[in-house]
Amino acid sequence: MRRTISVRLVSAFAALVRLPNALMAAAGVILGAWWVGGGISGSVFAAAFAAMALTAAANAWNDAADIEIDRIAHPERPLPSGQLSRSTANTFASCSAVIAVVFSLIAQPYLAVFSLILLVPVRFYSPHIKRLGLPGNLTVALIASLPFVYGAWAAGRPRAGLVLLAIAAPLHLARELAKDLDDVTGDAGVRRTLPVRIGARGTRVMLVMAVLVFGATIVPLGLSVPLLAAALAPTFLLCAFAIRRALLGREGSPRLLKAAMLCAMVAFVVAKV
Repeated sequence: MRRTISVRLVSAFAALVRLPNALMAAAGVILGAWWVGGGISGSVFAAAFAAMALTAAANAWNDAADIEIDRIAHPERPLPSGQLSRSTANTFASCSAVIAVVFSLIAQPYLAVFSLILLVPVRFYSPHIKRLGLPGNLTVALIASLPFVYGAWAAGRPRAGLVLLAIAAPLHLARELAKDLDDVTGDAGVRRTLPVRIGARGTRVMLVMAVLVFGATIVPLGLSVPLLAAALAPTFLLCAFAIRRALLGREGSPRLLKAAMLCAMVAFVVAKV
C-alpha cells in the first residue's frame, strides 16, 4: 500500500513539472552547447539541470495559478484532481527555483544572475503576463527557447546560441497559440487569451504565420547544411499536420508541434554528426 502511494506521488509530481518538457529543456541545453562547438562538460550538465529546474518551477507555478481553469480544461492534472495541493505545488516551485539558481551558478556565474532575472517573468507569467494575450504567448515562447542559449553560455559562447533561439521561438509560439485554442473553453470568462480576444479564426492565422516564420528562419541554415534540410523533413510534415488540425478546429495540435520540436532537435544532431 505504501509503495502504491509513493508511485502515485512520484507520478503526480512528474505530471506537475511536465517531465517530458523538462527533459527536452535539458536536451536543448546539451544541443546548444554541442552546436556552438563546446564540449559536453560539467558546466553544461549543470546548466541542463538548471533548465530542468526552471521548467519544473514554471509549470508548478502555472498549475497553482490555473487550478480553477484546469478543473474545466485539464481535470486530470494533479491539482484539480486532488493528487497535490496548491500549497505543495507552490512550495515545490520555490524549491525548484532555488535549485535552478544554484546549478546556474555552478555552470557559469553570470548565468546565475540571468536565471534570477528570468525567474521574475516565470513567477508572474500565469497570474499576470499570461492574461495579456499575445505578449504572454511571446514571453513563454522566448523563455521556452532559452535552453539553447543556456547550453551555448555554459560552453562559453552565449551569443552563438541566439541563432537557435531565433529558430525555436516561432515554433514555441505556434505551440502556445495551439494550446490556447484547445483551452479556450476553460479560459473564457477567466483569462483574455488570444482566442478569447480575437477569436479562433484570427488565432489560427497567427499560428500559421508563426510556423511560416519558423520555416523562414531555419531554411537558410538548411540550405547551408544540406543534411540538415533532409533531416528536417519529419519536422515540416508534423507542422503541416498540426496546422491542418488547428484549421479544422480539432484538438491535438500542441502534441504534434511538440513532436516537431523533438524531430528538429534530432535533425540538428544528425546534421552535426
